Amino acid sequence: MPQGPTRRSLLTAGGLGVLGGLGAANAPSPASAAGTASAASATAEPAEASAATALTFASPQLTPYVDELPVAPVLAGDRTILMATSTHRFHRDLGVAKTWSYGGEPYLGPTIEAQSGEPLALTFGNALVGGHLFAADVDPTLEGASELDRTQPRTSVHVHGAVTPPEADGHPENGYRPGGSMTHRHPNGQDAAHLWYHDHAMGITRLNAVAGLAGTYLLRDAYDTGAAGNPLGLPSGEFEVPLTLADRRFQADGSLNFRTSRNVPQGRWEGSMFGDLMTVNGVVSPYLKVAAGYYRFRVLNASNARAYRLFFSNRMLFWVVGTDGGLLDAPARTSAVRIAPGERLDLVVDFGSLAAGDHVDLTNDQQEPAEVVAATAVAPTKDIIRFVGTGVRGFTSAPPDTLRGGTGRPALLPALPAAGSVARRIVTLTPATAPGWPPAGMMMNNLRYRDGPILSPRQGTAEVWEFVNASSQAHPMHLHLVHMRIVERQRFDVAAYRQANPRPAPGTMWSPAPDAYLRGVPLPPQAWETGAKDTVGCPPGMVTRVLVRFPEAAELGFDPDASFAAVNGALLRGYVWHCHILDHEDDCMMARYRMTT
Repeated sequence: MPQGPTRRSLLTAGGLGVLGGLGAANAPSPASAAGTASAASATAEPAEASAATALTFASPQLTPYVDELPVAPVLAGDRTILMATSTHRFHRDLGVAKTWSYGGEPYLGPTIEAQSGEPLALTFGNALVGGHLFAADVDPTLEGASELDRTQPRTSVHVHGAVTPPEADGHPENGYRPGGSMTHRHPNGQDAAHLWYHDHAMGITRLNAVAGLAGTYLLRDAYDTGAAGNPLGLPSGEFEVPLTLADRRFQADGSLNFRTSRNVPQGRWEGSMFGDLMTVNGVVSPYLKVAAGYYRFRVLNASNARAYRLFFSNRMLFWVVGTDGGLLDAPARTSAVRIAPGERLDLVVDFGSLAAGDHVDLTNDQQEPAEVVAATAVAPTKDIIRFVGTGVRGFTSAPPDTLRGGTGRPALLPALPAAGSVARRIVTLTPATAPGWPPAGMMMNNLRYRDGPILSPRQGTAEVWEFVNASSQAHPMHLHLVHMRIVERQRFDVAAYRQANPRPAPGTMWSPAPDAYLRGVPLPPQAWETGAKDTVGCPPGMVTRVLVRFPEAAELGFDPDASFAAVNGALLRGYVWHCHILDHEDDCMMARYRMTT
């Protein structure tokens, strides 16, 4: 991977090196019902606004909760989906913007619905004419990126969370330019789950995603059918609603603005793209009219870098019934949840006490690291979505006490193995700079994408991966193909760890054990994150331990170590794993792995 010292020096000098370490016309006037307090919440305090304006490209100030939540159409069966330019209005007070989308949508893509055990063939075609939506923001010094991406942008579609053959996984090196296409054959041989599809083209994933290339993929099975009368008694039909969360930044004319910091020259990698406005399903802080009863929300964090701590303005309790890989064993009752980029949460919420005209807001108070705030004045995007009561009777059945185990339910999740009974693999997550360490990008094991060794876990085995986060920013770690279970998290003395283990020059494997520097007791996962995961949040200054099982070819029905020819003629093998902060993924936080026999 090119080191790009000029690029690094630009970022450090500009103060952004720390980021690498890191309306419906017939609406029932929901904005007026909010009162002056909610209207004020859309406007930063004068000092905060001044700081943000000085450091970042601020969006126009907009009133939240004036546009109704759009819900994407649902598609099923084999089909061809084009990626093409479109137009979209993100807020009633913004102009019409040029966007990208899948399947002719104004922004983002349709919801794809598939059945467990029923193969699905999806052909994606690149019809993105007219150059990249963010042509001036392409950084050709990044691995895989080039000047050609400004005029002929590459795409590669990855179904995130899918158990799928390597040739259909949307490998980042298997991109294709306008006029090209690729057919993905997904076996769907896994439990019902909330997956999603998004762009994965190497070096420009962060740009393509903000432009609009993301969509929901719901996998159903005999238990979680998504239909009325489903065996689990979960809300369905109009009472099951996908919510795709993404912070965005806008120009005065309503068009998308990819840039965050004024200190980083355009066309240079920034480290993390943070928006200053919240969108849900592509609309800035929308509202949704809800009946009196239960709703199931399939929540996806499609943001580039921002994590959220979600809760309701009245602090009411709700249930988490599933995570990335499907249902939990039992619903987890809580008043707040955290969700990192790439993660999904399956929520059931009771609006039974919401009278006609009343409202409750889903909000966020997740703070970014101090270094990020100091460099950009980034503040939490508080206004997520408003729910306005209609007074009409809705879905009246609460979620069941158990979701797995027993008649009419999927099998219980396997018990976690005893400590020390499976192989251990240490993965270090290191910052852009640290005292006594050479300058480098955010890295995993001190390696860049092209560096060896390539991790090669054996099929049919399990490993405990220990993500040792020595940076100041949380990293959501994602492994393609396989699922993880969170075992525990534990603090460690980062300064002592660094001092005792000098890091070599980038490109040399570096993964010292953290054992001697552990502090406190291991913390179990939250009740709502005990299910199967494909993306796991790894907080700074902590060791996050996850169990990963690597299935055999006979179980999968395909060879996960098969080689395949990419569109560009290269011979590829295996999968990738990476940080799901898309800006980090586009720099140095992505690597290859193989599942050997």
